[in-house]
Amino acid sequence: MNAINASAGASAASQVYATRATYTADEQTAETTKTASDTVTLSDKARQAQNKWQELAANYDVHNMSASEMRSLSRELFDGGFIGTGEMMVIGAPTAMNEDPLKKHDLLNDMRHTYQLSSAMGGHSKESSELYLKSIEVLERLGKTRPIQRFANFS
Repeated sequence: MNAINASAGASAASQVYATRATYTADEQTAETTKTASDTVTLSDKARQAQNKWQELAANYDVHNMSASEMRSLSRELFDGGFIGTGEMMVIGAPTAMNEDPLKKHDLLNDMRHTYQLSSAMGGHSKESSELYLKSIEVLERLGKTRPIQRFANFS
Protein backbone atom coordinates (compact mmCIF):
# COMPACT_ATOMS: atom_id res chain seq x y z
CA MET A 1 0.00 0.00 0.00
CA ASN A 2 1.11 3.60 -0.41
CA ALA A 3 2.24 5.89 2.36
CA ILE A 4 2.04 9.57 1.53
CA ASN A 5 3.36 12.25 3.85
CA ALA A 6 4.37 15.09 1.60
CA SER A 7 5.65 17.44 4.29
CA ALA A 8 5.76 17.78 8.04
CA GLY A 9 2.93 19.88 9.37
CA ALA A 10 0.70 19.27 6.37
CA SER A 11 -2.97 18.62 6.95
CA ALA A 12 -4.22 15.22 7.97
CA ALA A 13 -5.64 14.79 4.49
CA SER A 14 -2.09 14.59 3.14
CA GLN A 15 -1.03 11.94 5.58
CA VAL A 16 -2.36 8.76 4.10
CA TYR A 17 -1.22 5.58 5.68
CA ALA A 18 -2.40 2.18 4.70
CA THR A 19 -0.59 -0.76 6.13
CA ARG A 20 -1.04 -4.42 5.99
CA ALA A 21 0.97 -6.55 8.33
CA THR A 22 0.87 -10.27 8.15
CA TYR A 23 2.54 -12.51 10.62
CA THR A 24 2.69 -16.16 11.43
CA ALA A 25 2.91 -17.35 15.00
CA ASP A 26 4.00 -20.86 15.75
CA GLU A 27 2.56 -22.26 18.94
CA GLN A 28 4.89 -23.92 21.41
CA THR A 29 3.88 -27.38 20.25
CA ALA A 30 5.02 -26.52 16.69
CA GLU A 31 2.05 -28.57 15.50
CA THR A 32 -0.31 -25.66 14.89
CA THR A 33 0.51 -22.57 12.88
CA LYS A 34 -1.82 -19.59 13.03
CA THR A 35 -1.84 -16.76 10.52
CA ALA A 36 -3.29 -13.36 11.40
CA SER A 37 -3.72 -10.30 9.26
CA ASP A 38 -4.27 -6.69 10.35
CA THR A 39 -5.65 -4.17 7.89
CA VAL A 40 -6.03 -0.47 8.48
CA THR A 41 -8.84 1.01 6.44
CA LEU A 42 -8.68 4.51 5.03
CA SER A 43 -11.18 7.17 5.95
CA ASP A 44 -13.05 8.84 3.10
CA LYS A 45 -10.91 11.96 3.57
CA ALA A 46 -7.70 9.95 3.44
CA ARG A 47 -8.92 8.02 0.38
CA GLN A 48 -9.72 11.32 -1.35
CA ALA A 49 -6.23 12.60 -0.52
CA GLN A 50 -4.66 9.42 -1.86
CA ASN A 51 -6.72 9.69 -5.06
CA LYS A 52 -5.75 13.36 -5.46
CA TRP A 53 -2.07 12.49 -5.00
CA GLN A 54 -2.34 9.78 -7.67
CA GLU A 55 -4.11 12.22 -9.99
CA LEU A 56 -1.38 14.85 -9.54
CA ALA A 57 1.32 12.26 -10.20
CA ALA A 58 -0.43 11.18 -13.39
CA ASN A 59 -1.02 14.74 -14.62
CA TYR A 60 2.36 16.32 -13.88
CA ASP A 61 5.79 15.12 -14.95
CA VAL A 62 8.26 16.77 -12.56
CA HIS A 63 10.99 16.26 -15.20
CA ASN A 64 9.11 18.01 -18.02
CA MET A 65 7.01 21.01 -16.98
CA SER A 66 6.25 24.47 -18.29
CA ALA A 67 6.20 27.48 -15.99
CA SER A 68 2.41 27.55 -16.02
CA GLU A 69 2.30 23.85 -15.14
CA MET A 70 4.71 24.45 -12.24
CA ARG A 71 2.38 27.09 -10.82
CA SER A 72 -0.68 24.91 -11.33
CA LEU A 73 1.05 21.98 -9.64
CA SER A 74 2.16 24.08 -6.67
CA ARG A 75 -1.37 25.41 -6.23
CA GLU A 76 -2.96 21.96 -6.49
CA LEU A 77 -0.47 20.53 -3.98
CA PHE A 78 -1.32 23.38 -1.62
CA ASP A 79 -5.09 23.11 -2.15
CA GLY A 80 -4.85 19.36 -1.52
CA GLY A 81 -3.10 19.93 1.80
CA PHE A 82 0.14 18.28 0.70
CA ILE A 83 2.32 21.38 1.12
CA GLY A 84 2.26 24.69 2.95
CA THR A 85 2.44 28.20 1.53
CA GLY A 86 6.25 28.27 1.71
CA GLU A 87 6.64 25.16 -0.40
CA MET A 88 3.96 26.45 -2.78
CA MET A 89 6.03 29.59 -3.34
CA VAL A 90 9.25 27.60 -3.83
CA ILE A 91 7.75 25.16 -6.36
CA GLY A 92 5.85 27.85 -8.26
CA ALA A 93 8.64 30.44 -8.31
CA PRO A 94 9.57 31.91 -11.71
CA THR A 95 12.54 30.23 -13.35
CA ALA A 96 13.82 33.49 -14.85
CA MET A 97 12.97 37.20 -15.00
CA ASN A 98 11.74 36.81 -18.57
CA GLU A 99 10.63 33.18 -18.49
CA ASP A 100 8.79 31.64 -21.40
CA PRO A 101 5.58 30.22 -19.87
CA LEU A 102 5.51 27.39 -22.44
CA LYS A 103 9.15 26.28 -22.30
CA LYS A 104 9.51 22.90 -20.59
CA HIS A 105 11.91 22.42 -17.66
CA ASP A 106 13.14 19.53 -15.57
CA LEU A 107 11.70 21.09 -12.42
CA LEU A 108 13.03 18.51 -9.96
CA ASN A 109 16.60 18.48 -11.23
CA ASP A 110 16.62 22.26 -11.72
CA MET A 111 15.54 22.70 -8.09
CA ARG A 112 18.21 20.27 -6.87
CA HIS A 113 20.89 22.10 -8.88
CA THR A 114 19.72 25.55 -7.75
CA TYR A 115 19.65 24.41 -4.12
CA GLN A 116 23.20 23.05 -4.33
CA LEU A 117 24.53 26.23 -5.93
CA SER A 118 22.80 28.61 -3.56
CA SER A 119 23.76 26.52 -0.52
CA ALA A 120 27.40 26.49 -1.59
CA MET A 121 27.31 30.29 -1.70
CA GLY A 122 25.52 30.60 1.65
CA GLY A 123 22.33 31.77 0.00
CA HIS A 124 19.88 30.00 2.32
CA SER A 125 18.65 30.77 5.79
CA LYS A 126 17.73 27.76 7.90
CA GLU A 127 14.04 28.32 7.08
CA SER A 128 14.53 28.74 3.33
CA SER A 129 16.77 25.68 3.24
CA GLU A 130 14.09 23.60 4.99
CA LEU A 131 11.39 24.86 2.60
CA TYR A 132 13.53 24.07 -0.42
CA LEU A 133 14.40 20.58 0.84
CA LYS A 134 10.74 19.82 1.68
CA SER A 135 9.73 21.00 -1.79
CA ILE A 136 12.34 18.79 -3.42
CA GLU A 137 11.19 15.85 -1.31
CA VAL A 138 7.56 16.35 -2.37
CA LEU A 139 8.56 16.48 -6.03
CA GLU A 140 10.70 13.35 -5.64
CA ARG A 141 7.76 11.47 -4.11
CA LEU A 142 5.42 12.74 -6.79
CA GLY A 143 7.86 11.63 -9.48
CA LYS A 144 8.16 8.16 -7.93
CA THR A 145 4.37 7.87 -7.78
CA ARG A 146 3.96 8.84 -11.42
CA PRO A 147 2.79 5.90 -13.52
CA ILE A 148 5.06 4.81 -16.33
CA GLN A 149 3.85 6.42 -19.54
CA ARG A 150 3.67 3.97 -22.40
CA PHE A 151 3.39 5.25 -25.95
CA ALA A 152 2.03 3.19 -28.78
CA ASN A 153 4.26 2.69 -31.78
CA PHE A 154 2.30 3.92 -34.80
CA SER A 155 4.74 2.98 -37.56
